[in-house]
Amino acid sequence: MKKKSLKASWLPIVVIMFSITIIGCKKDKLDVNETKDYFEVTEKPQTDLAGGAMHLMLKPDGTADITLGGDVSYRGTYKISGSKIKVKTDQDSGSYTFEIISESQIKSKDYGTLLKLKE
Repeated sequence: MKKKSLKASWLPIVVIMFSITIIGCKKDKLDVNETKDYFEVTEKPQTDLAGGAMHLMLKPDGTADITLGGDVSYRGTYKISGSKIKVKTDQDSGSYTFEIISESQIKSKDYGTLLKLKE
């Protein structure tokens, strides 16, 4: 009799643990199967004298190029987790986070800048 009650008390715990595991596995909101170029959405035309817009290029091999403005670009790596893109660079020891709004739009968490996929 004790074995049956012991098994019955573990069953809800196992079901709850399984449910938490399934819920915890989140799907990434963005797949990078080809190079994706995101450019800052701006109303003013960019010129060489005024500096450039923010630019993020994601490549399928996990590398990224990021330009924060101007003409200096940093090479780094990126990881996508759910609705966030985390870019890390060695040149400036920086790390940048972007929120995925949709397949064609992302937003910089650090600067609040909206970037749109180049079509």
